[in-house]
Amino acid sequence: MAIKVTTEPPKGLQAGLSRTFNTTINQDFLERVEPYDKWRQIVYSICFMHSVVQERRKFGPLGFCIAYEFNNADLQASLTFLEVHMTQCQTLNTHYSWKAMQYMVCDVQYGGRITDALDRELFNTYGLLWIQEQIFTPAYCFNNSVTEYSYCIPEATEHSKFLEEIDHLPPKDSPPIFGLHPNADLTFRLKQSNE
Repeated sequence: MAIKVTTEPPKGLQAGLSRTFNTTINQDFLERVEPYDKWRQIVYSICFMHSVVQERRKFGPLGFCIAYEFNNADLQASLTFLEVHMTQCQTLNTHYSWKAMQYMVCDVQYGGRITDALDRELFNTYGLLWIQEQIFTPAYCFNNSVTEYSYCIPEATEHSKFLEEIDHLPPKDSPPIFGLHPNADLTFRLKQSNE
């Protein structure tokens, strides 16, 4: 007789972000790099992207051509690189290299698992949208399309405030936040009911 214990990623963006901010991110982590406000915004953006790619897998072939096992190690490696890069830029008084950050997160950390060219292109698109200078603008929203809810970077300074904002996210996600047509939800629900 044997017992096997597995941990499945939580369902939904709200659950994914909540899990990340309860396990990986804490107040000390949010104050690792100066300027703190920019560091907090990029941390939230990377955590949001991590939750999106994990949740996108539920759509099967509509989400990714091949099912990839993205995990917290990818997120932690990305955050470690960003911490080093932003600290070095602050020390040397230079501008952030967004191309380097996009490359390291999308092509190296997460991209090391990606084998399909279309999946790589999709992931690089996420990087272009969510790892860029504009995330530092006030009330930056991740979704430009019209959906029921606007997913924005919280203007918070404390870990508890981030958790409060995450708790206000909708429990059911709309497919356009993943870059999919609203009908993708029908495919997911059919697949779910068949299983």
